[in-house]
Amino acid sequence: MKTEIPIALISAGLIASLVAGETAPSTTTPAGDPGFDEQSWFGPPYLQFARKNSDTELPGYPVGAISYNHTFSSDFDSLPGDVSMDRFSLWAPVAPINYNDLHLFAFLNYSATNYNTTAAANALMLPEDGLNSLSLPVVFIHDISDKWMWGAMVMPTYAGSASSSDNFTISAGLGVGYNYSEALEVFAGGYYAHDFGNDVFIPGVAFIWRPAPKWEANLLGPMGSVSYSVNENFLLSLYGRYRSPTWFVKADAAGPDRNVNMASLQVGVKAEYNLHSMLWGYVAGGYAFAQELDVETKANNTLQKSDIDPSPFVECGLDLRF
Repeated sequence: MKTEIPIALISAGLIASLVAGETAPSTTTPAGDPGFDEQSWFGPPYLQFARKNSDTELPGYPVGAISYNHTFSSDFDSLPGDVSMDRFSLWAPVAPINYNDLHLFAFLNYSATNYNTTAAANALMLPEDGLNSLSLPVVFIHDISDKWMWGAMVMPTYAGSASSSDNFTISAGLGVGYNYSEALEVFAGGYYAHDFGNDVFIPGVAFIWRPAPKWEANLLGPMGSVSYSVNENFLLSLYGRYRSPTWFVKADAAGPDRNVNMASLQVGVKAEYNLHSMLWGYVAGGYAFAQELDVETKANNTLQKSDIDPSPFVECGLDLRF
């Protein structure tokens, strides 16, 4: 079974992607040892590695978000009926702690997902009461210089429809970033997860490229995008995002104890507008491809498996950009 890697977290498990792609520096350089000064110790970290081009017109990177996503109905290929999805997601930073070139901070990531289907109640093994997940990634960053950094992450996760010790998983990441030039940052590392009876290790590479003041392209693991800054308040992006969340579901009328995985690749266009200071509102829409439902027993024996036809989606939300 595959576990979803949170959207703002890791490039194929790379903590390096999070470090430079999701935590832009403050605009004021701390003078000397920050000591116990509250402004230096708490809040957005100053990362000399992550400093963007001085002439860039792009806003800061999102470190927090709240969103609602609706994927319209589409048919199963080998199961009866069709299915649609509603997903609410919250991603929030929690009290970053900074000391010189060392940074430690945590995130809260919660999502509630509900699948609606026209199939009979006993024909599919999706629970009627929805699926929830809660992750608490803790990130450590060593900002070595304006050329190099490395970071590590550990992330406990709860994912399922009922309270059970079988709903908990653990994952970790380790990576390094290199500032190749003022316009290009590259990353390499690995992601490890122990989830629902499986051990998974994923190596990978990532990059952030700013070829011109108004443009940026990036590939950060399960997400990639090309963005254009229309002006200081309006941002347009073309993006792709792969999700493959897994939840543990206790035995019920629909089936035995089971792991439910729903994979999809969403490709869309996103328009953002600066509402106030670091707060941006956005709307997005596109198509979901490569959708697949996979239901297995705890022993990894297949109970149900079916591709799902492509379908349109819409999304709206708020981004917090530092």
